Amino acid sequence: MSARLLRLVLSAGLLSLAVTHAEPPKEAAFKYLSPEEAIAKMKSPEGFVVNAFAAEPDCQQPFAFTFDERGRIWLCENLNYETRRSDLYKLGPQGRIVILTDTDGDGEMDERKVFKDKIMFPTGIALGHGGVWVGSPPNLLFIPDRNRDDVPDAEPEIKLDGWGRQDRHETLNSFLWGPDGWLYGTHGVFTHSNVGKPGAPDSERQKINAGVWRYHPLNEKFEVFAWGTSNPWGLDFDENGQAFVTACVIPHMFHIIQGGRYHRQAGRHFNPFVYDDIKTIADHRHPSAHGGARFYLADQFPEKYRKKLFMCNIHMHGVLVDEIKRKGSGYVASDPEYGGTFSMSNDPQWLGFNMEIGPDGSLYAIDWHDSDICGRKVLHRKTGRIWRYSWGKQSFPVGMDLTKLPDEELVEMHLHANEWYVRQARRLLQERALAGKIKPASLAGLRRILDGHDDPARRLRALWTLQLVGGLGDVMLAPLLDDKAEYIRAWAIQLIAEDKRVPDAVLQKWAVMAREDKSAAVRLFLASAMQRLDHDKRWDVLTALVAHGGDKDDHNLPLLIWYALEPLVVLDEERTAEVVAACKIDKIKGFIERRRKAGGKAAIAKPKPKGPKARAAASVPATGLVLHLKAEDIVTGGKWGGASQPTSEFRPAVVSSLGGRRAYKFDGADDRLEIPHRTDLAFGKNEAYSLTAWIYCEGAGNGWTALVNKSREKSRWYGLWIDQEGNWLMGGDGSNVAGTRVTRGWHHVCITQDKGERFLFVDGHLAAYGAGSVAADGAGALWIGGAPSVEEFFRGGINEVRIYRRALSAGEVSYLSDHPVGLASRGARAEENTPELFAHYRELLSKENLKGADVAHGHLVFSESCGRCHSVNGEGGLSGPELNRSQVADLDYLLPHVLDPDGEIDEKYRYYKFELTDERIVLGVIAAETAEAYTLDSNAGRFDLKKSDVAHVDVLPYSLMPDAVFQTMTDIEVRDLVAFLRE
Repeated sequence: MSARLLRLVLSAGLLSLAVTHAEPPKEAAFKYLSPEEAIAKMKSPEGFVVNAFAAEPDCQQPFAFTFDERGRIWLCENLNYETRRSDLYKLGPQGRIVILTDTDGDGEMDERKVFKDKIMFPTGIALGHGGVWVGSPPNLLFIPDRNRDDVPDAEPEIKLDGWGRQDRHETLNSFLWGPDGWLYGTHGVFTHSNVGKPGAPDSERQKINAGVWRYHPLNEKFEVFAWGTSNPWGLDFDENGQAFVTACVIPHMFHIIQGGRYHRQAGRHFNPFVYDDIKTIADHRHPSAHGGARFYLADQFPEKYRKKLFMCNIHMHGVLVDEIKRKGSGYVASDPEYGGTFSMSNDPQWLGFNMEIGPDGSLYAIDWHDSDICGRKVLHRKTGRIWRYSWGKQSFPVGMDLTKLPDEELVEMHLHANEWYVRQARRLLQERALAGKIKPASLAGLRRILDGHDDPARRLRALWTLQLVGGLGDVMLAPLLDDKAEYIRAWAIQLIAEDKRVPDAVLQKWAVMAREDKSAAVRLFLASAMQRLDHDKRWDVLTALVAHGGDKDDHNLPLLIWYALEPLVVLDEERTAEVVAACKIDKIKGFIERRRKAGGKAAIAKPKPKGPKARAAASVPATGLVLHLKAEDIVTGGKWGGASQPTSEFRPAVVSSLGGRRAYKFDGADDRLEIPHRTDLAFGKNEAYSLTAWIYCEGAGNGWTALVNKSREKSRWYGLWIDQEGNWLMGGDGSNVAGTRVTRGWHHVCITQDKGERFLFVDGHLAAYGAGSVAADGAGALWIGGAPSVEEFFRGGINEVRIYRRALSAGEVSYLSDHPVGLASRGARAEENTPELFAHYRELLSKENLKGADVAHGHLVFSESCGRCHSVNGEGGLSGPELNRSQVADLDYLLPHVLDPDGEIDEKYRYYKFELTDERIVLGVIAAETAEAYTLDSNAGRFDLKKSDVAHVDVLPYSLMPDAVFQTMTDIEVRDLVAFLRE
């Protein structure tokens, strides 16, 4: 029967029969399509059939889903989502977990049951080990249901806390049980987490802001599996147990190796000695954001789709597919010969970002179903679909329950053509083994598959399960180091190294393998394993690995070897010399020399730019300058850089009340400036350019918008953009961008491109890096403060816009940052600090007004602003003084320090300018000093600076405290922040 005509609705234990009809949303940017209308518009390969397994009202705000051993879908409905950065808690927990069942096998759900409601912002889900694992930032929850009656046995247990929620798109997600029995997930770059058990001190927590993590459900260990990428929202393992993630903004596909450091969309790696990171494996590009990742390892689709990796593409509104082929130690992702677009919805409201392969072999994708792609706001609050893609019309298996099968049948499932059954069987056998209920004969059956099957993939399945049920140990794994199958050898290495205790005899064997094994994949697993060993145990294997000159151009090996070798370089000069003597990989030799020069600590936490060589800049030559726009031109009666004057309603006002500086002020509603297309502003493929500007960010805007945007027809092509909700700055070409966070107030920003590499500078310092070729520009206007194709506008000030047909040097960028032509100095902001301003904040922060404050919201404001430098009760940064209740309660102390931090500067927090011998400029506060080095604090963190690298030092009349902190917040934010600090 049709699930949209007749449904059995189970909720709170009540069974009712209801006829329901989905009503279209009242607000829609595009025509709302019913599921049937949406299917009619879809285009899929001939022979495939698409149907809605579930749709509104039975599926609302779907965020994550998974199948249980009975073939039912467990769905997280995230009804707390409002915007990427809105307050999650003001309405209380609204999310829920529902169970959707197809009872008649027609491929559509007809039974819905609420398992648990009132869950705060559910982001990920996995089933196993007696319950349900749910991501609910700041927590990883476990909801027990050990008798499997679909009713929670107790309230959720917090297994881990400390998960950030600065960007709701980028917190813990994509839950998946790995072949090794760990729970895996991903995490985005613009959310900052410090994860540990509840109550754990900072020393027992793990920081993560981009990467893949894992958690062991039995020993409760948490660790970062690999660092980097952007906002990965899709994770799966291939038949060899290799992890792959799909990403947003940056290139879309990465092969993830334990201990790897990968291309970051923004920011820097925690370890300043990484020096280089592993890039994408994709040899092609798709538009922007991807979500979901599943290898097709089932038996329903035609053979040509088997082993291919499927993913959703949010901007293309459809399902794509990549072919993953071996290359060296890793893989390359390509379009299949039949094309990489699998199914296009042709519906701008189709927003898929999570996938599963079902027990029927069909592909399932959840569809958030909203026309706002980037989540700035929710237009449709009660929509959502789960699409089912099948080869022909396929029935769904009804009445299954794998928990009722004997061990022998679960073992036999390890030979099944559909990987879904293998993964379910593995977990069930592990649970039985932990309960002491597994039969010895089952272990023998798995051992027969491992020892005797001719398919290495099926042998690996047995190997992984044997390890989980206790059927293997180091003694039994060691002989597999000589196995004929390379991934059996590789996984023997992985499993032996899991507990970080490796017998000496095995270490000796690994050293032989590092010298003699012909498999690059085996050498990769050895390099990865070294990071899990004590430093003194690594030397022999690493010395052997660096001797493989044939690996010098491998995608992974030089860097994985370096990540394991790096901490050793400063520990033992003699052994390091032996490594250098044996090394046939020039990249590693160069890294060793850099690390030696850095000594025991980072010489400078920010690496020297890889791009234009920094040089002394007494000024910036006008060579290549094709546009220079400044507010002074209007004041003196001239045109802004020769720009044609826009219509009056789009012309911003010239003001002098933005932090004491004259600029064009944009109201965030509809102000923008347009310069019609000019050939000198259009750049060819990979042509060098620089774009600089001074910006005053007021925040509180509506999301992503253009600061300066050179359009190609109606699409963004090169420019600078900012997310005013979270103050994230991006610069680059189309989807090839570099990004970082900026605080509110005045900043000098610059994006340069040279030979396909993009460098984003903020206040004269390199803040982010990106790479990738771009196509040539076409005709399009230059927009300032907004663009007609995106109905969002900048709120704040812009001045001194410059465009060069060359890449500025780092020294030139620093000069422009230090010499704001036509702008008042930082000290001019004191003119803003009138008695009226002090009176305003005294009234705002009165005891009466503070009674209505939202302390939880104030905590969030602290985390995203003051907490970068200041600490409260051990939480926050270290570069500024710790804040205590008595100081915050005394407005005579608080207001002068916040409104005019340069007025009275404690010597401990005075800014210094260091001109270096290599012509770079570094700014910071001296936190400590020895005869050899300074330890500096800056808004970017703490780092060491060798005195031998310093040519000249100047004392600046500035505090490390940013400009006008309160003025850049709303009154509600200020009130709630102070209330939190006084608690």
